[in-house]
Amino acid sequence: MKLFFANSLSHLTRTQRFAALVLSLMTPWCWGQAALSLPVAASPGIPSVVVVLAGGGAKGFAHLAVLRQLERDRIPIARIVGTSMGAVVGGLYASGMSTDDIERMVGGLDPSKVALDQLNRLELPSRTRAYQQKYPVELEFGIKDGGVSFARGVSDGQRFLALLQALTAHVPPNVHFNDLKIPFRAVATRYRDGEMKVFDQGALHLAIRASMAAPAVFAPVEVDGETYVDGGLVANLPIEVALREGADVIVASFLGAGAGEDKTEEASHALVVANRMLDILIRQNEKRNLALLRPGDVLVQPAVQDIGFADFNRATEIVQRGQQAVGLVQDRLAALSAANAAQPLPATTTRLSFDQREKRIVAIEAQGHKDVSETYIQAMLSPMLEQEFSPQQAERYMDELYTSGYFDLVSYTLEQQRGDRYKLIVKVREKPYSPHFFKSTLGFSTEVDGVTQFTAGFGYRRPWLTPSGLEFSLDARMGTQSELAVRLYQPLSRGWSVEAGASWDRNYLPLYRSAIFRDEEGNQKLAYFNQTVQSIDAQLVYDFERKANIKMGVTSSAIRRTFDTTTDLAEISNTDLVKYNGVKAQFQIDQLDSLSFPTRGYFLGVSLEQGVSGALYNGGRLTAKWAHSVGPHIVNLGLNLAQDRVTLDCANCRSPSQLILGGFQNMGAYRMGQLAGDQLAHLQTTYMYRLTDGGLFNQKTYVGTVLEAGDAWYKGDAMRWRYSGTLFVAVDSKIGDIYLGAARGTGNAYNLFLQLGRRFSF
Repeated sequence: MKLFFANSLSHLTRTQRFAALVLSLMTPWCWGQAALSLPVAASPGIPSVVVVLAGGGAKGFAHLAVLRQLERDRIPIARIVGTSMGAVVGGLYASGMSTDDIERMVGGLDPSKVALDQLNRLELPSRTRAYQQKYPVELEFGIKDGGVSFARGVSDGQRFLALLQALTAHVPPNVHFNDLKIPFRAVATRYRDGEMKVFDQGALHLAIRASMAAPAVFAPVEVDGETYVDGGLVANLPIEVALREGADVIVASFLGAGAGEDKTEEASHALVVANRMLDILIRQNEKRNLALLRPGDVLVQPAVQDIGFADFNRATEIVQRGQQAVGLVQDRLAALSAANAAQPLPATTTRLSFDQREKRIVAIEAQGHKDVSETYIQAMLSPMLEQEFSPQQAERYMDELYTSGYFDLVSYTLEQQRGDRYKLIVKVREKPYSPHFFKSTLGFSTEVDGVTQFTAGFGYRRPWLTPSGLEFSLDARMGTQSELAVRLYQPLSRGWSVEAGASWDRNYLPLYRSAIFRDEEGNQKLAYFNQTVQSIDAQLVYDFERKANIKMGVTSSAIRRTFDTTTDLAEISNTDLVKYNGVKAQFQIDQLDSLSFPTRGYFLGVSLEQGVSGALYNGGRLTAKWAHSVGPHIVNLGLNLAQDRVTLDCANCRSPSQLILGGFQNMGAYRMGQLAGDQLAHLQTTYMYRLTDGGLFNQKTYVGTVLEAGDAWYKGDAMRWRYSGTLFVAVDSKIGDIYLGAARGTGNAYNLFLQLGRRFSF
């Protein structure tokens, strides 16, 4: 990919590289109708110096060394032409940012968050967090025009777009790039026909973002009704653009020297061949432009072939390598400096200061929405009305719109109405598969001499059935845990909503001897049974700014337990259908950065349910967790108290509802279900050491230990403290939890267990 992250295709999946190859083969490198401005005008005797900055991801920090040296040598820059990362560095510098500010602001980025739009779960609405727990596989898709539709790229590029807009807030929303501190051009590729587009006016942040829209990696960008992708497809080192703009001398910063020239990877299959073909096409792209350099031009070639496209944390090192490369051509730059020394420096354009004007937002208009109501967008941004405009505040609210989950791109512009009164125009792009959202779920767990659990299913959401935001959802799973549920959700106002639904859940569970006869230890299974719960409920919900929520409502439930083993024990006889109607309430504060393997934050959940007619039922649960980390060392503390009881007429009958302990972080020395009852108490302390940060996709790996104490017991039995210690290795992956553990506990209890995907909970 010579695109935004040039020379780093090896870091992409082969499918992504193949997608870029197909686009390259379909789009000839041609100029078409690309509009270019008039040639650079230079003062008599002063050569017109145009700086050309290539694409290359984090390697592009080397461009800063070139720009700094030109400053030191007092060489006036007539124009900057950039592609992809070259457009990022060049556009920000041309707008008036210093090289130090660019290095600090862009070099300090978290690439997983900003470059790939990976969201911290605390940034998400409460409902989205709960939905992610049910569907840990992050891939979301939909049905559009009779076919399956996916995201436009691995990353929407929204966070980087928001950063660019914040950094260029001082630039008017529709400006000619000749009016910047240094005239500037950004090179992109028009998606529909592959022709080059040289942006010379418009929204600066959009032009830069379009130039870095790498196919299959970053979502394309729409500008004035056209869709654009990365300019590296047509001119990753746009020397030809500089020449057509009348450059007397070109200073080109090239990031692809020595990359892939000796590659001899065996053509073992089609994707390898496709990857190699793309590399060849990219090199030809660059070689064609390099061949246009003239004897008087200056070529800077930093040694950055070992730098990864997302190595933003190596900015200082990359700049140093750029400085070393500049040193190799210092005599050429000195000669260029001497040619300018006898002439006075031309007057430079002052830094635009659009951000310093007084601006008050008096109206909000949404553009680009189809299924999402404009009223919703306006309501999300309503706190900005009749307020002094703040780019930081605008960025925060745009991010709230983005994290709502309906859009893959959100930006804004200001339109002057009169004097200091401005209209905020919000431009959104709904996800390509909107309004039908699908997610999948899968899970598998097994333990030695215990129970193997498996489940697979999907979730479907259809929001915006009405302009007021009515949403329908369907959840379906099959396996040892099965589910069929439908729900309706209706927002009422900011923070308030109502939801209602019906569900059918069936769990296939073991009954252990130790759960019936409290004087017996061991892991003998007496039977397996299906526990089925049917319920209908309706709730009023209030959400406290994505930090906490409270729910209150009514429910009607039915519980049945059926055994697949014939037994004479009265305690485990089949239970007829038990029905009750009741009220329930729930309060939850969720400030954990990860629900399964948190490294910071806290969680508190309290739920109560009381039957008011039918069978006598009462239930409640208190769950608390606290997480803290120092470097790679992480500590979790957890508490779980619960009661779930249906009182039956027969004296010896057990409650058909069951609370269960057993498995990872759930009294790991015991098999799942080995400790069961209608009351539960559990304490756990987890220590984890982070082995790896998980690379670009943030799939962290841990080793650790869990120390636990607790029990589950029935009313009338005595609680007995039991203890467990676990050693484990785990991955917080994109498909859910992955862990392998071994545990030992009270009474020589032991367990070995493996979990993949969605965690099983009861």
